[in-house]
Parts: sequence; C-alpha cells; structure tokens
Amino acid sequence: MSYILTFLLILVACFGTQTLALHSVGGKTNKSESNFFSSVARIQTGVRNQPEIMLLGSSMTGRLPDRTIGFDGVTNLGCDGGSAVDTLRAMDQGVLPIAPVMIIEANTLYRALDGQTSEISKAIRSPWFKMGTHVPQLGATARPAAFAYSKLLAAKIGPIEGAEGPLLPISNVPVIQTSASELPVEADALVREIESIVNRLQTRGVQLILVMIPPAAEADSLETRIPTEVSYRAQIPLLDLTASLPRDAVRLTDGVHMDPPSAAAALRSILSALRTK
Repeated sequence: MSYILTFLLILVACFGTQTLALHSVGGKTNKSESNFFSSVARIQTGVRNQPEIMLLGSSMTGRLPDRTIGFDGVTNLGCDGGSAVDTLRAMDQGVLPIAPVMIIEANTLYRALDGQTSEISKAIRSPWFKMGTHVPQLGATARPAAFAYSKLLAAKIGPIEGAEGPLLPISNVPVIQTSASELPVEADALVREIESIVNRLQTRGVQLILVMIPPAAEADSLETRIPTEVSYRAQIPLLDLTASLPRDAVRLTDGVHMDPPSAAAALRSILSALRTK
C-alpha cells in the first residue's frame, strides 16, 4: 500500500510540475529532441480550443509564431520534414479539426510527390495522439526534452517575437493565378488531389490562402509551379512574400528557416493581407 501511495504522490508531483512548466511557456514548447516530436507537439497544441486561423506547412511554417505569444486566434501546425499536404489530408478525412481560415505554405507542397505515408500522418491517427491533444500533460509538448530543446533553440536563434512590429517591405497582395502550366504526371496528380481537398474544405466554409514564404524558389521549379497550378485550378489566392522582397530584408538561420524577427514580420504581413482581401 505504501508503495502505491508513494507512486501516486510522485505521479501527481510530476503532473503538477509539467502543468506549471507548460503554463510558464504559454502552454506550448517550440522544439523537441526530434523533428517528429516537434511536429506532433505543434499539431496537438494547434488543434486545441477552436482556433480561428491555422498555419499549415513544413518546418518553415513551424518557425512562424502563434497565439501563445500574442497572435490571437492563430495556431501553427507546421510538420518538420513534411508539408501542408499531411494535415490537409487528415482534415479532409475528419482526423483533424478545421478552422475558419487556413493558410497553406506553398513552398513544400512538392514534398508529397514521394508517395510515402509520413510518420506524422500515421501518428495523428493514433490513440495516443488524441490523448495528448486532450490532456496536454500527456502530449509531446510536455516532454522534458521539449523544454530543454526549446531553451537551446531560443538561445541559438533568439526569442520569438509577438504581434506588434514591422511587416515585410513588400506591396504584394493575394492573387488567384490566371495561367495554367503543363506538369509532370505525378505532379499533376498531386495538384488534382489538393484541388479536390480544397474544394471540399471550401464547401465546409473554410477560407484558404496559399503563401510562398521566404526564401524564394526558382520560377520553373515544382516548388513554385505546383502551388501556382493549385491556385489556378482551385481558384484560391496565392500570396507571394518573396516577390519584390528587397535583398537582405529577411534573415535566415540556416539558409532555409527565417530567424524570429523575420518570421514574425512574415506572419504580420500574411495577417495584414487577409484583413485587406
């Protein structure tokens, strides 16, 4: 009996410590010991409490801030090493909830061309994922390693910035693309799949916008051509944050991911574009 009582007391103490720790970081850590757990944590926390705006994408989107630091109603579902297709498919199938507005990172849609079911896609369909979604202390964001790695990341790239601050120095607005292009067979099939998902989400009242975030891609690459074609076929606007962006207006930490000031400016620009649509 004493053993069971001691075990229960330790368990309660652990849960209490996790609860206090999560509260101190706004209910969400920003990085774990692997891309997998970082992504799971992001999605578990991102789908809670009926957000108004969801950010879907890869780790590039994962660097954008959210409601935990002042961007009210905005949650981040970026999948490290994946793309927005992972979460779009899950939402289309009813595995994940939807939001009134969904911002789709355009840069990495092409990654779904590999035809493989990602580990994230498998994870979000599992019972333990659902448990962690409803009980934060059991979720990936409350892993002890997540607190440690989040501090290490902040020390490396700097603290995440909030809703107040400058926009990116661009004048671009979301535009529905008006010209089609011929794509390879696999890419065309992916575009048709995304178009079908987008159409079904629109019938459920979802507003969608594609966003090309820095850094820029080659105009003739599938990274650019696939989202352009999705915009044209599905008739959803594309906001290109890389077009006419002055040199050195955005700083990258590793050649791919924006640093915190640039990521915050990018999100402010996206939200500003939504308000002026």
